[in-house]
Amino acid sequence: MRVDRDSRREQLLEAAATVFARKGYHATRIAEIAQAAGVAKGTVYEYFATKEEIFYALLDSWLGRFERELSERLVGIADPLQRADIVREAAVLFYRRHAEHAPIFPEFWAHALRSPDRRFLQRLRDFYRFLAHLGQQLTEELVARGVFIPLDIPSLVQLEAGISEGIFLLWVLSGQSFPLERAYVFRQSVLGLGVLSEQARRELQAKLMQKLREGFLEPQ
Repeated sequence: MRVDRDSRREQLLEAAATVFARKGYHATRIAEIAQAAGVAKGTVYEYFATKEEIFYALLDSWLGRFERELSERLVGIADPLQRADIVREAAVLFYRRHAEHAPIFPEFWAHALRSPDRRFLQRLRDFYRFLAHLGQQLTEELVARGVFIPLDIPSLVQLEAGISEGIFLLWVLSGQSFPLERAYVFRQSVLGLGVLSEQARRELQAKLMQKLREGFLEPQ
């Protein structure tokens, strides 16, 4: 049965992700990707000129899917608190979906900083700008509605992004030893209590304090 080009390309990227996660980008050979995909080595070269092209295509595919799915889920949702929950849930889903590929993400970051191919760094920066734009919008709405106190919104957005990436990295390095979703809820509660207005604090404090008491680490 003839496989169309899009399906074959996706098959090659999935195989590459498996090999990259197991061996690392630098130790992986094109022949190993072909073997994992069940195709001849020449087939890989019909789609990608180099291993670096495969690596970039993988990064672009994963980030693009996240951006599209999150944008679609946010359509028609006006409540900023609900929108914030959707963003958090989308991040958790993304990381869970790629849990077995977790070792690849630090390699993406390192490669973006080292490679002369600037597409890697530009793609990651575009992705973080996409998230920052959403965060800026959500926080502005929460301030305008009196849920958050007036604050330096860009600083909060950057702080939250850094904490989110740190949680993921800790999850990877700890062998996924804690529930990722609960960790993100805990982060959201900590930040929320710090920037809530007095009225919102009266309405939400009990719920958020409960989240803080529950934490996110599993009992030893």
